[in-house]
Amino acid sequence: MKTGKIIALLLAALMLAAVPLSVMAQSDLKDGYTDIAGKWFEEAARQYGYAEIFSDGSGKFSPDSKITRMEFARLLHKALSIHINYFAAPDIADSFDDMTNADAGAGELIDLVTTGIVEAGGAFEPAAPLTRETMVHWVMRAFEYKTGGEYAIPYIYPMPFDDDADITEAYKSEIRTAVVLRFIGGRGGNMLFPKDGATRAEAVTVVSRLMAALENFAKGVEVNAAARLDENGALTMSLTLRNHTEKPVVIHHTSGQKYDFQLFDAEGKNLYTWSADKMFIMALTVTELAPGEELVFSDALDSEAFPAVKEAVSMRAYLTGTSDDFAVDRTGYAAQIGK
Repeated sequence: MKTGKIIALLLAALMLAAVPLSVMAQSDLKDGYTDIAGKWFEEAARQYGYAEIFSDGSGKFSPDSKITRMEFARLLHKALSIHINYFAAPDIADSFDDMTNADAGAGELIDLVTTGIVEAGGAFEPAAPLTRETMVHWVMRAFEYKTGGEYAIPYIYPMPFDDDADITEAYKSEIRTAVVLRFIGGRGGNMLFPKDGATRAEAVTVVSRLMAALENFAKGVEVNAAARLDENGALTMSLTLRNHTEKPVVIHHTSGQKYDFQLFDAEGKNLYTWSADKMFIMALTVTELAPGEELVFSDALDSEAFPAVKEAVSMRAYLTGTSDDFAVDRTGYAAQIGK
């Protein structure tokens, strides 16, 4: 969790059942599923049981079916309404050795990797069941991404699950936080069953709780920078804008350039400026974010083509424009380079 500006804790985040779900995430299934009426997950399935992901034409949601890794990736992507404006189209094969850009869901998965919600590397195994602990891990990374890490939780240390020893060590802290935020609970007594496959019913319920919490923590216009280096030495730089207000936000640019990135070494020396070798149209342009919209400016650098990447330890992202709707930080938005 970041130690900068902390959003005041909203106690309603711990009473998610009473919070209305986002109207942006309405299911596209017009007539609803035939096997969800009266069930504990009914409202979540109606909101997030997207037909293009879950419907097989039978009219059933099949709540007890194990959700696959790709199904949950697509579910998260659609619920979060992620939209990334890439300077150059990325190749999913650079992130996973069992995926191509032609595969279903590849575009959504690329976005999740770019935002840091899903880590790149090795095989993604899109058709494999998603384990319950991995589901929580992705949800918590999505929560971190959407809030910029600027959230507070009560100082409550939840009782460990009886099968706490079975939880992957790297996920334990996230799972404890997810319990405090009421994103998850045990399954039959005080058991998490972290390595079990998550069901469709569990998946849409966790996503509905995530979205309700994000509504509670919403703020004005949020700008965040991120820089991540993958195992192949490629550095992805991004600048994310989120409009949490109820009115459009307009940014005015003096040219076709809308953003910039700079890389620095441990001594603070500028190693690379993204715009240095690029040309932009000399005309006034605008960027507009609708209420609730998110926009990501992003580009990737190959360390072989740009050796300076290997020496860089930090990045600054710049929004090259002005706005009457929020204050643009002219000094840029800083980020440490992570893996």
